[in-house]
Amino acid sequence: MAEQTEARSNGDQLARRQTQAAKVQAVFREVNERIVRISPGRSSPIEIVCECLNTRCSESVSLTAEEYEAVRREPGCFVVVAGHDVREVEQVVDAAGRYLVVRKIGVGSAVAAELNPRRRSRHTP
Repeated sequence: MAEQTEARSNGDQLARRQTQAAKVQAVFREVNERIVRISPGRSSPIEIVCECLNTRCSESVSLTAEEYEAVRREPGCFVVVAGHDVREVEQVVDAAGRYLVVRKIGVGSAVAAELNPRRRSRHTP
């Protein structure tokens, strides 16, 4: 019985961490959506902020508009600097050299989809 209670508590903690990570990363995604929207052209690289869950991260990622759009096709995916992924809340689905694409797992996946700005606005930069 104690083992079940502990397992449930650990599961609850993990779900809370996955939810919080998705919320933090969704804020960075919103910032990047604005950056892309005001970018001068589709042919030159875009500098976006790392979408990791570290709220103090100040690193940036340079990628093309096409690369950015490929990530945004799936609302549970985010762009992070290599080494900024957290296996507890996401899995790496692509390693592009300059950055990683991570996909939220567990309850974080649904939270990321719900907070997707493109879902709300139906806007594609």
